[in-house]
Amino acid sequence: MSLFGDPWNRVREDYLQTTKATPHNSRAAAAVFLIVMLFGAPGCRTRSFLSTKQEVNLGREGARQVEQQYRVDTNSPDAERVRRIGQSLLAHTDRRDIPYTFKVLDSKEINAFSVPGGPVYIYRGLLDMIGDDDDALACVIGHEIGHVNGRHAARQISSQLATNVLISLTPIGATAQNLAGLGAELAGLKYSRDDEYDADRRGLSYAHFAGYNPQGMVRFFEKLERLEKREGGGGPEWLRNHPVTGARISKAETILEHNDFRYGQ
Repeated sequence: MSLFGDPWNRVREDYLQTTKATPHNSRAAAAVFLIVMLFGAPGCRTRSFLSTKQEVNLGREGARQVEQQYRVDTNSPDAERVRRIGQSLLAHTDRRDIPYTFKVLDSKEINAFSVPGGPVYIYRGLLDMIGDDDDALACVIGHEIGHVNGRHAARQISSQLATNVLISLTPIGATAQNLAGLGAELAGLKYSRDDEYDADRRGLSYAHFAGYNPQGMVRFFEKLERLEKREGGGGPEWLRNHPVTGARISKAETILEHNDFRYGQ
C-alpha cells in the first residue's frame, strides 16, 4: 500500500472535478497543460506540481500510516538525540515552510527515511550502528531533509498523479492500459542516482553550517560498505533505497575537499 493513499486520491479527485464537465477538446488541452507542468521543456527533469500544503497533507497521512505499523519511541535518550540534532539542522536548511518532525522507530532495521511534508524517521538499528557519532547522524538526518527540500518524492508522486489523471482523460483502450502499467512502475521507483547525489550534497551542507563535521557522512558510508560485505551483499535496508557506490563516496569527498557547501546557510 502506498503511504500516500487517501490524500493523493483527494488531490486527484479535486483535479478531475474541474475537468469532468468539459468538452473533449478542453480535456485534451488540460492533458497537454498537465504534461507541460510536469515535464517542462524537452530535456528538463520531472518536476513536482504539488503545493507545499499538499506535500504537508501527504506527509501527515504518511506519518499516520507509518506510526500504525511501527512503535514510535518518543521518550528515550535516542529519541531526544534525534530530535535535538534534527532541530539543530533546520535553521541552516534552504526551505523554511515545512513543519519537520524527527522520530525514532523501534525497529532493528538499519534504515531511515522521510516523506514529503516533513516527517523524518530514524530506525533504532541505524542508531545502534552509528553509535555516538553525532556528526554521522547529523549527515544522515540532513540527507533525509535533503530529499524533502529537493522534492524528490514529491516529483515521483506528481508523475504518478499525472499518469492517473491522464488515464481519466484518455479513451479506454491500449493507451490507457499502457499508462496504467507505467503508473505501477512509477509507484515502485526508488530514488534516482541524481536524487541521492543531491540529497547527499544538501545533507553535507546542512551539517556543515550547523557546526557538525560533514566527514561523518563518509564514515557512515564506509560502515555501510563494511556491513554489506560482512553480510554477503544483502546489507541493511537503507542500502536498498539509498545504494552506496564508490562514485557516491568520491563525490562526497570532493565536496569536502573543496568546501563546496552550496545549500543552506
